[in-house]
Amino acid sequence: MLFLFVACFVVAIKLIRIWRAAPPFRLSRQAGNPTYLQSLQASSTSLKQWIGCTFLGWGILLSISLHKVCDRLLDDESMGRFAILFAIQDFATTLTMALLVAVFLFLVRWHMLDRMERLRNMPDYPLRGN
Repeated sequence: MLFLFVACFVVAIKLIRIWRAAPPFRLSRQAGNPTYLQSLQASSTSLKQWIGCTFLGWGILLSISLHKVCDRLLDDESMGRFAILFAIQDFATTLTMALLVAVFLFLVRWHMLDRMERLRNMPDYPLRGN
């Protein structure tokens, strides 16, 4: 849970920095600024890494949790279906949280990529041919 909160917090800070330099719907302020484009590219790459890290972190958490559940079920003399249902419910909850964070990260990255594309297509962009 802490990792998911940290990921959302880091992404929110990146988004605020990008919006501070060029607020939404006012991207033309940065049309001639190659530094802003580099900042967008760096943030996009960073978000790509955070998305991958979110899925890897969830996979590790799932693996550890599944191992613990299996150990508890093996220790029990009677394997009740409620124990299995609670384990499945817990896995589904953590998967949902991880996917929601990954979708948030993906949407922010998509927003940054869209800004980069719009910035490159503006007439004042100095490096348009590259």
